[in-house]
Amino acid sequence: MKKRFNKYFPPLFILGEVVVLTIIFFIALYVAFGSFELNVPYSYAFIVYILLWPIFSYVNKDYNIGRAVSYNNTFKKAFASVFIFVSSISLLWLFVAGEEINRQFIMALVLFLFLWLTIYRVFVHLALDRYRAFGGNIRYAAIVGYDKLGFKLFDLLKKKPHYGIRSQGIYFEGKPSESRAYKYPQMGSVEELIEDKFKDYDFIYISDSLSQEIKDRVIEVADFYAKKVKLLPEIKTDALKTFVLRRYESIAVIDVNNLPLDHGLNRFAKRAFDIVFSGFIVVFVLSWLYPLLAILIKRDSKGPVLFKQWREGKDGDYFLCYKFRTMVVNSQADTKWASPDDPRMTKIGAFLRKTSLDEFPQFVNVFLGQMSVVGPRPHPISLNDQYKFTVQKFAKRHEFKPGVTGLAQSMGYRGEITDYYQMNSRVKLDRFYLQNWSFLLDMKIILLTMLGIAKGQEKAY
Repeated sequence: MKKRFNKYFPPLFILGEVVVLTIIFFIALYVAFGSFELNVPYSYAFIVYILLWPIFSYVNKDYNIGRAVSYNNTFKKAFASVFIFVSSISLLWLFVAGEEINRQFIMALVLFLFLWLTIYRVFVHLALDRYRAFGGNIRYAAIVGYDKLGFKLFDLLKKKPHYGIRSQGIYFEGKPSESRAYKYPQMGSVEELIEDKFKDYDFIYISDSLSQEIKDRVIEVADFYAKKVKLLPEIKTDALKTFVLRRYESIAVIDVNNLPLDHGLNRFAKRAFDIVFSGFIVVFVLSWLYPLLAILIKRDSKGPVLFKQWREGKDGDYFLCYKFRTMVVNSQADTKWASPDDPRMTKIGAFLRKTSLDEFPQFVNVFLGQMSVVGPRPHPISLNDQYKFTVQKFAKRHEFKPGVTGLAQSMGYRGEITDYYQMNSRVKLDRFYLQNWSFLLDMKIILLTMLGIAKGQEKAY
């Protein structure tokens, strides 16, 4: 059964993707031209497109949906695969098609690929989890170590049947244990497991609390019979939240405060989204919004259209943050926050702040790479100086680029900061965002921000 699944799942997975990609291609044609007719150069483009994807998907092992893998990982991998694929075929089309491909067609194709291929991947992941939960594609695990580490893994595998990993009990070192035997079945001694050559198991999990002699022997015999061995480390990983195990020659080193955006692929995906999103806003929104608001701002009060202020960005670097000017020109702009019924506020400025339109020039900062669409909001330098030595782990919020919107803002923490507790609450949410970053979290924050603007926010002044 295991061999059949391993043999047939990859081609079926890729075939399903090819069907989805074919449908997407013709829908993009219809959006651009109102017809499904495949004329030159799109016939050549389709051949390149549909032949290249199976090769790319197979080499990239996109079909390999691991056990205990989150849907967020599937989402990120799909996003990265589509981005690389689209970049590759766009270059090839320049040479193979011989003519310019319609821009509207390319935009529709890219958007549909990101949307529907990701939905397909997540759907397959969901179906595979259900299949494993009901007893398909099962692997059997030997847990070695009748202790807390072994107990926790045994409980987890029982709790998460969709992992597709089954364990009947735990092997012990030395003599059988009388305690807790009623709850955790004892399969026998490690010696008996080794003598049996692990023949009934696909994985062997070893508790780090076992003696080094036993661990070395289990690994040696498992290697001989080509069985996968996994070590259960005796560290409190839940307290570390994020960590990465590295190797400096013979020395094992654990990065205990590693964050999701420390990984190059995650940064690449986030930056790619920033460029696409901010580019769209700059070209299709700011191109007409800027001159319109410039006229209204100029008519309402004297001064520049844009308000430019130095803000603290990634790693403490300063950058000029752009906003539409909402106040009369004044000497307190860098030291005094806006407050309700602020006499410095212009009529058009009050409207811009209420609708958050004043923030739109920051998409230029995003496009330039100084900011991100989502991230901790950049504070005026004077405000940072006021709290950076009193708020715990304040500097952590500057490990990555600031954002046009952020988790704190989407949760209602925006506007004037008057005391330590308000700043501390924002910083906690900023740190939570960086520790738990995912593309889905970014999408959720953007959606919450849009809903907040539509409803109207109390502190939007």
